[in-house]
Amino acid sequence: MVAHLSSLQARQSLRSLGFSENEIKVISFLFRQKKATAREISQITTISFSSVQYCLSNLTSSEIISCLPGKEDFFQICSEKYFFRWIEEQKKNNQNVYENAKKNIHSFISAIEGISWKPEVLYYEGKEGIVEIYKDMLETAAKADKNIYSWLDIPVIKKVLGDYLYEYIKDRMRLGITSHDIVPKNAINKRHANQKEKRKIKFVDNLPIKGEIRIFGNKVAVITFDRKNPVGFVFQGEIITSLFKAIFESQWKNLK
Repeated sequence: MVAHLSSLQARQSLRSLGFSENEIKVISFLFRQKKATAREISQITTISFSSVQYCLSNLTSSEIISCLPGKEDFFQICSEKYFFRWIEEQKKNNQNVYENAKKNIHSFISAIEGISWKPEVLYYEGKEGIVEIYKDMLETAAKADKNIYSWLDIPVIKKVLGDYLYEYIKDRMRLGITSHDIVPKNAINKRHANQKEKRKIKFVDNLPIKGEIRIFGNKVAVITFDRKNPVGFVFQGEIITSLFKAIFESQWKNLK
């Protein structure tokens, strides 16, 4: 019973050192037999001959096993002293790996934490997710300067959000929020420009996006209007908001 337990513990320890099950069988056998041919190892351990050759190749490269050339090559296990020294080397090597990994990851995390401009990012998916963005847009803009700055195309939005778009417009007007929109020239956008919707519009000849970008408060929403699966990202942060706002204002000034 004690011998069986000791053997089991030894196998578990060898496994923890990274040896495969077949390599453990070969090592255990050679510690008992001291030396044997690949064929003998295969016959007694019931490991296929090709698998034994593969194991012996790996173990020979680490010098745990050495080959004694002859008419039929014999293989012998290293000395107990060498094996324990090999274990100590693995411990040292692994410790270096862990220390280097710890150092590199610490540097990476410190670098990230040191980036003051990184925005918070939230991801939304599906029509319900986009509606959630729109509701947040109204709430945020109402608490800020009551302005929303956008690149958008109303008919593209309507195809995905349906009648909710008109509900959103009514809520925006009720909250006294003005929408500043850069839009492509088309009949629907022109019709909305002539309606009393607290909307300021400037037209561009071409705005080839199936989505929109909205700037509101200290947030920027980037939304794609794929009908099957619309998605949106909301970035929150003063620097990224200022960046998009500056781009918008620059284009707005150059449009009639």
